[in-house]
Order: sequence, then C-alpha cells, then structure tokens
Amino acid sequence: MRILAVSLMTVLLTTATYAEPSLCVSSTGKSVSVHGVANVHLRPDRVSFSVGVETRAAGVAEAFKANTVGVNAVLAALKQKGVTPEEVQTSSFDITTEPATKAHSRRFKVGSLVTVTRSETSSVGDLLQAAVGAGANQAGDLRFFVADPTGSRQHGLELAFQDARSRAEALAALSKKTLADVLCVSDQSVYPDEGMLSRGRSFGDNETPIVEAGVEEMTFSVSVVFELK
Repeated sequence: MRILAVSLMTVLLTTATYAEPSLCVSSTGKSVSVHGVANVHLRPDRVSFSVGVETRAAGVAEAFKANTVGVNAVLAALKQKGVTPEEVQTSSFDITTEPATKAHSRRFKVGSLVTVTRSETSSVGDLLQAAVGAGANQAGDLRFFVADPTGSRQHGLELAFQDARSRAEALAALSKKTLADVLCVSDQSVYPDEGMLSRGRSFGDNETPIVEAGVEEMTFSVSVVFELK
C-alpha cells in the first residue's frame, strides 16, 4: 500500500507539472528563439574624484588641527579653480591611533577626504594638481560616467531588438517560414553600477596629470522568441 501511495503521488505531481501553462508557447507549434546584441558608445559627461589630507602627531588635538588646516587649504585651492560648494562633499573622516614602534612612540592619525563631482570633465587634471600643490597627500576614486544613461539604454535596447529580429528573419527564411508575433522578450543586458574608470598616469609636483575621459562602451542584449507561420 505504501508503494502504491508513493507511485500515485508521483503521478499526480507529474500531471500537475505538465498541466501548468508553459511560457512562450506558439499557437502554431512553431517558433524561433534568438539573441540580439548592440554596442553603444557614450562620452562621459561627469567626473568624480577624491582628494584629502592625512596628518600624524603625538597628540590627537595636534593631529586634528593640522588636518583641518590642510583640508581647508585644499578646499580653497579647488574653489579658486572654479569648484562650487555644490560640487564638493566631505566623503571620509577618521581618527585612528598608531601604536608605538621602535621608530616612533604612540601617535594619532587623522584622515579627511573630500569628493568633487562636476560636469566640467576637461579640468580634472588642473584640479588634481591644484589640490596636491595645496597640500593634499591622498587622491583616488577617479572616474568618468554618464549622468543620465536612460536615453542611451532605450536606444541600445532598440538596436539589440533590431539585431534579434534580423537574425530571426534570416532563420525563418532558411526554414521557409515568416515571422509572426513576439511570444516573449527579455533584457539580458548587464548594467554597471560604476562609471568608467579613468586611466591617467602618476605625476610629480610640477607636472599636470594627463587624464582622459575617453569613451564608455555599453553592451545591450535581448532574448526574443518569435512565432513562425
């Protein structure tokens, strides 16, 4: 009886599974599945970077004071280059204790970073040089990105769908069929969270860094199932 009950349950589950409506089912029983791809090149219209000052001293108050003076000098230099208050934000601040070693006694380290985000991408080299010249000894997180990629995504998906339809039409012609309605379509694109990282080079005290925004490439892909007739 137990074996019979298990077998009966297996049959019921199998029947229920096959009874569920399948996705992308063609009414004619004939369909073609294709994958379309399109590459869109975008020129970044925003730049973001971080600069800051790291100071050390035997006392926390001394380290904090020196750090405040240094950061204020960096901010003043950036503002002299045209950076507005809306374009700069404090992004990091920390105070840590460094234990005593053979080289030095216990000391305190204070670090501050400010992040600049602006639409004037061509001036980033001058801004970095100005910050370093004013005393910044920390710099990083340089990236170029597109502020609003919505329109470009729409265009990229349209191109990817056109590519998919073109492939489907070629396959349909080979099988002596024609395309009918779209049964289902899905976006297979991978959208990066971060903008394109710049690839500048290191620079010295008297040299402006070479920083190029370049072009960002976004790849769009869609999977489409067409009915054949």
